[in-house]
Amino acid sequence: MRILLISGSLPPMRCGIGDYTGQLAESLARRPGTTVAVLTDVAAESKLPARGFDVLAVARGWRFADALPIVRAVRRWKPDIAHMQFPTQGYGGRKLPWLLPSLLAARGVPIVQTWHEYVLQQPLPQLKGSVLNLPNAVLGGGLVVVRPHFLERMAPWYRRLLGRKQVQFIPNAPAIPVVELSHAERSEIRSRLAAGSGQIVAYFGFAYPAKGVELLFEIADPARHHLLLVCDLDPADPYHRSIRDRMNAGVWAGRATVSGFLPAEEVSRVLAAADAVVFPFREGGGRWNTSLEGAVAQGTFVITTSREQHGYDASKNIYCARVDDVAEMRQALLDHAGRRAVQDGPREAADWNTIADAHLRLYSSVLRRPVR
Repeated sequence: MRILLISGSLPPMRCGIGDYTGQLAESLARRPGTTVAVLTDVAAESKLPARGFDVLAVARGWRFADALPIVRAVRRWKPDIAHMQFPTQGYGGRKLPWLLPSLLAARGVPIVQTWHEYVLQQPLPQLKGSVLNLPNAVLGGGLVVVRPHFLERMAPWYRRLLGRKQVQFIPNAPAIPVVELSHAERSEIRSRLAAGSGQIVAYFGFAYPAKGVELLFEIADPARHHLLLVCDLDPADPYHRSIRDRMNAGVWAGRATVSGFLPAEEVSRVLAAADAVVFPFREGGGRWNTSLEGAVAQGTFVITTSREQHGYDASKNIYCARVDDVAEMRQALLDHAGRRAVQDGPREAADWNTIADAHLRLYSSVLRRPVR
């Protein structure tokens, strides 16, 4: 089976869905009888290491002028099925990506889509993106969703538009590896990052207002904690500047550091050495978030927010607080920081091979052919 994934981003470009696409492509390419390519932007071409799949770097900003080169590249590669990821940072807010599935379907290419975010969960906040997505909603083929209760949380009228689709919930997996640190390794990392200045409270991921990064300065206590932000902070971004201002002023001066972008293996080691990892998401977190899942997989105590779960889960060493409840997150940090998940054996994260197999079953169903 020839499988073409379409994504605006690929590693080492910094995009969570780009990371997802790269992991999925590599896992699919390892399955017997498959050939895989990823169609992406030319901005990725010079940055991509050798991978186990082809890279068709043909889009130049995802403008309408890219439509013909993209269609030609797809025709030359001759996929059995095209699978498009929505949304990615690499699309840059352009409208062409939302029309591509229909353009390719019109040329006889079977289409599968993945929607990484809830669609029309609440009509007003997501109305614009949901309207842009209307052609993709009514298009036939397959639909992968990575968030639970996806259809139940969608507006009923919008859900009815999906009647021609085969919808499959396929959970996400961490984009970083699971590591096991010795006591000496953990001590070395902690000394290097915080120099003995208290418990390390980390955050990992992109720094957007919806991630609630600014709440970390209210959740953690500068008298006992050292904040470590495993992310990039761009001085040209007003939100990022506001975070740097909090780091460098008053009680937090010298008690917070930002590591910048780190390779996946180093991120895992840092999170495994921390006393707690906090994700104060303003819209609630879940297993679809690869940063969150990556932190949980290391066995470190994790705090996140949730609209569905509440309280401490000892089996995963995670506390789910109410959204924006700073006092609850602060107390959870005091109660549980420093705990490690108790395991009978090595920790195992979700398996990308299992995820790839689930995709292959959906592709085969869309194509009406058995999995080899």
